[in-house]
Amino acid sequence: MARLDSLVIFTTVVKANNFTNAAHSLGLTPSAVSKQISLLEDRLGVRLLNRTTRSVSPTEAGQLFFNRCNRIMEDLEEAEHMVRDLETSPRGTLKITATPTFGRSLLMKIFSAFLKQYPEVNFELILADKNLDLVREGIDLAIHLGSLQDSRLVARPVAKQKVILCATQDYLSEHGHPKDLNDLNNFHVLMVSGIDYAEPRWIKRFIKEAGLQNKERRFTVNDLDTMCEAMLNDMGIAALPLYLLKPHLENGKVVRVLPEVVFPTRTIHVVYPENRYLSAKSRAFVDFMADYFESHQLN
Repeated sequence: MARLDSLVIFTTVVKANNFTNAAHSLGLTPSAVSKQISLLEDRLGVRLLNRTTRSVSPTEAGQLFFNRCNRIMEDLEEAEHMVRDLETSPRGTLKITATPTFGRSLLMKIFSAFLKQYPEVNFELILADKNLDLVREGIDLAIHLGSLQDSRLVARPVAKQKVILCATQDYLSEHGHPKDLNDLNNFHVLMVSGIDYAEPRWIKRFIKEAGLQNKERRFTVNDLDTMCEAMLNDMGIAALPLYLLKPHLENGKVVRVLPEVVFPTRTIHVVYPENRYLSAKSRAFVDFMADYFESHQLN
């Protein structure tokens, strides 16, 4: 136990950069902390820290030792979480990141439904257009669309993102319905630039197959929410994810156009670091999200 205590003290000192702050967080005196570090260095036969009057920093040996000790501390913390989770229901704060469009349009509905079943869970949501460092930011889960490039992360598929062509009933009443893909040239086409919901190659293929390369577009924007609003305001025909359109399809405001046109689907993953134990609240949310897509027919 004394050996483990010395590892805890050493990692705390390195993170705090001085003995005083480390002692405060550990509930010890600075002299007691300094003594434990000296005993550890004596036992190992190597100097672990460079000391000044105001701060400390690890030596080369100290940095190597810290990296391994810190990993041990994280493993111990994970082990404690695993044991506690066996006897507890999901509770605590769940920190999640997602793209702004997905977060605004769908996650609020999923959060609301989840909290009715697990009222002791709190959410912290970070909306970002770029991938964040989950470990550095202390993020439990990330919602990721498409293939995953980072091999250090685990990705569990929970749903498929279905994309359909659509327009409002009012727009189609005024302009008619396209008869086939090539007939889209006779309608106002809305396009998303900088798309984050589709593979660029199949969008390019769709444009080519429909003969839309040279067609002047009614409206182009780099945001899915704005594109959806443009379509809802009778500006033209757009290809959009089903999860954005579901309520408007159900109330009859929006109609699917050319249902025979099938776009490739992208897989929606819940992502987490490979060395992180999934807490009870994380496991519950991942399962709940998969069930939500299935029960609401969003796949």
